[in-house]
Amino acid sequence: MNQNQLIEKISNNWLAKIVCLVLAILLYWTYQGSVNQTRYFSVPLTVVSERGFLPVNTLEKYIRIAVKASPDAIDSLSQSDFKAVLDLNSYDEPGQYTVQVRVELSQRAQTIEPLQVDVKPAEISVALEEKKRRSIQVLPLFTGEPAEGYEVVGCSIQPQEIIISGPASVIDGFADHLTFPIGLTDRTESFNQIDMIRQKINNPFIAVDEPESIFFKVNILPCQVSKTYTGLGVYFTGLNPYFVLKTDSKFSITVYGAQNTLKQFSPSSRLLQADCSFIDTTGDFTLPVSVHLPEGLTLVSVSSDYINVKIEPAPVVLPSEEEE
Repeated sequence: MNQNQLIEKISNNWLAKIVCLVLAILLYWTYQGSVNQTRYFSVPLTVVSERGFLPVNTLEKYIRIAVKASPDAIDSLSQSDFKAVLDLNSYDEPGQYTVQVRVELSQRAQTIEPLQVDVKPAEISVALEEKKRRSIQVLPLFTGEPAEGYEVVGCSIQPQEIIISGPASVIDGFADHLTFPIGLTDRTESFNQIDMIRQKINNPFIAVDEPESIFFKVNILPCQVSKTYTGLGVYFTGLNPYFVLKTDSKFSITVYGAQNTLKQFSPSSRLLQADCSFIDTTGDFTLPVSVHLPEGLTLVSVSSDYINVKIEPAPVVLPSEEEE
C-alpha cells in the first residue's frame, strides 16, 4: 500500500471515524470511572509563614482529601502520602485573604496513574497580622504555709523569663508575667518543682520559643530566732571544801537558734560555769565565766564575762557530845 492509498483509506468516512474515536475515549473513561475507587483521608493542615505574618483567626486543623484511583492503587495509599499546605509566604501585608489549600503528594503517590485528588475545603479565609515577640517574667505563687518553725528562705527559677510570639494583637494583650502555684503546706525541707509552660498558656495563637518547662528550687529551713534568758546563776567547779563562796551576781544571756529548738530549751544549773580550782586562800576574786550551750544553739551575748566572788573559810563543824 503506497502513501496515497493510505491517506485515501484514512480520509474515507473520516467523520464516522472521528465519532468512533470520541466514543471510544468516552467509553474508556466511563469504564475507568466505574472500576476506580474513592477513598477519603483526613490530613493535618500545615501552615507555612516565613514572611513575618501570622493568622489571627481559627483555621481548620484537618483537611479532607478525596482520592480516586484503581483498587490496587487505593489500597497502597495512606494518610502519609498526602500533605495539605496553606502557604502564606506570598503575603507581605496584614489583611484578610482567601488562600488555596495545596496538596503535596509523596513520591509513591506521584507514580500512580490515573490519580484524582479533591480537597475540601479548597480555600480558606485567613486574617493576617504582623508577628511579634515579647519576654514574659516568670513568678512563683506560693500557697499555704510551711510547718511551724520553718520558713522559705529562697526560691530560684530557671529560666526567669520566657519568650512568646504570635499575632501582634494577641501578644500585646497577654499579661506581663506568668505565675505558677507552688504548695508549701506543712513542708519541712527544700524541694524542686517542674511545670510545663503549655499548661499555663493554652492560647493556640501563642508560641513559646523555648524552653518547654520551668524549674523551681524552693529552699526551706528552720526559722532562726533569738531569745534572752535572765536571772541565771553560775555553777562553780573545783572549789576547795575548806572554803565557801559568796556572790550575789546574776546573769542574762541571749541565744540564737532554730525556733523549735529554742522552744524545747530550758537553761540548766550548769549553763554558766566558773572554775575555782586554782583558789588556795580566802579573799575577793574575779573569775571568768564560760557558757555551755547544747549543739544547735549559738551564744549572741552574755551580760558579763566575769563574776566577782568572795572566798571565806568554811565553818568548822565540831563533833557533838553524843558522838563523843
